[in-house]
Amino acid sequence: MRLFEAKNLTKKYDKTVLNHLDFSIDEGEVVGIIGVSGCGKSTLARLVSGIEKPSSGSLLYQGKTVDFKKSRKDIQLILQNPIESFSPRMKIKQFLYEPYHYFYHLNKKEVMTAIKKILEQVGMDEACLGKYPHELSGGQLQRIAIARALIIHPRLLICDEITSSLDHVVQREIIELLKKYVEKNHISILFISHDLSLVHEFCHQVLVLNNGKIIEKGTIQQLYKSENEVVQNLLKAAYLNS
Repeated sequence: MRLFEAKNLTKKYDKTVLNHLDFSIDEGEVVGIIGVSGCGKSTLARLVSGIEKPSSGSLLYQGKTVDFKKSRKDIQLILQNPIESFSPRMKIKQFLYEPYHYFYHLNKKEVMTAIKKILEQVGMDEACLGKYPHELSGGQLQRIAIARALIIHPRLLICDEITSSLDHVVQREIIELLKKYVEKNHISILFISHDLSLVHEFCHQVLVLNNGKIIEKGTIQQLYKSENEVVQNLLKAAYLNS
């Protein structure tokens, strides 16, 4: 069943950054977005998450124009640099406590039980709860950012280059974590990445962005058969950098 859809999606600043995009995301589907730096990937993440508004076009959630205030719980964004998600003066315990308190109105004992459970799911233990963000590694912070997003039980998770600053071992651990969550909870993910090996491993379909347009879509296997020069150059560059 279709969960999210973009129709004729356009975003302009001084110039057009995204130009008449059409794509859809089904329930339980992981859709990859790839393209060279500056092609509009992060702008797309901000539009789909409701941080910014499109200049024109439509965003539909479950067949209706998306109301991001009402859908805030259902659509969650995880940023490339996890430190941007944290207040430097807020301990990890407070960061994880807020969504339980705000969305579920649990008491402190119930919140702590739930926090310990979600930490276990993302491979962290409660020793981190008394620490400030700067006291954790990038990989640990990204796990906490993922935990906070998953606490809310989103239907659509937007991952904007969330593994780009992590080493290969941690990247794989994060992908495996998300894979299990998709399989268990049937959520959908918009996965923006420059790492084609992760896209190949994780995504059901892939959209290639270039100069703000979708120039190719399909499985990663189909992209390797593409005759589009931009797509082939992108694949070659990824191979040389692997």
